[in-house]
Amino acid sequence: MLKGKVDLGNVRNILDIGSWHLGQSIEFAELFPDARVDAFEPVPASYELCKSRHDALDPKQKKRINIHNIAVTDKAGEIPFYPVDPLQSSVPNVGASSMFKFMEGLNGTPFNQKLIQQEIKVQATTLDKWCKDNKVKQVDIMWVDVQGAELLVFKGAEKILKNTRIIMTEVGLKPYYEGQSLKPAIDSFLTSLGFRELHDSFELNGFDYEANTIYVKEPLRPSS
Repeated sequence: MLKGKVDLGNVRNILDIGSWHLGQSIEFAELFPDARVDAFEPVPASYELCKSRHDALDPKQKKRINIHNIAVTDKAGEIPFYPVDPLQSSVPNVGASSMFKFMEGLNGTPFNQKLIQQEIKVQATTLDKWCKDNKVKQVDIMWVDVQGAELLVFKGAEKILKNTRIIMTEVGLKPYYEGQSLKPAIDSFLTSLGFRELHDSFELNGFDYEANTIYVKEPLRPSS
């Protein structure tokens, strides 16, 4: 998808926001052997899953992947979070956990599932604060899967987005969470920061409520 359209050389810093099971971080580490990957996962059970998978990696990969038990949004501090309870739900779809509650009457509609959320408190940060604290000055690839809170992530990252090359993100098309951001608002915000959606990157995520797409900064073509 990206090859031949974006310069993928010298990828050093990758952020995996909303990691769930660390799968995307591991894939990035395999594709970019010189990159550092930072994974963010606020749900305690999912964080433990990430740690378990991390422990099973070979030492070189393990050293390059860092896991952070924290939510990423537009403010720092303690926030409410709504993980899916796999024991009370019709399916254990923990990946639908979110900063937002499901809209009343639309519980699990896209999946035809009955999903029960529990309210917990988690620690949150902004990407701008985290990058400053960790001396990260540039992000080459940002992967965002935060179940409707994508715009909050981006609003808390205005400074580091000035030095971000590629954003791969889920975008909402129809709301099923209370307060969920949708693609037009994400398009507008990222366009104002100099991003453009990569041609032919948009694809539905199995149903018409959400999709995956890619935003890039110019220049689009690889340097010679």
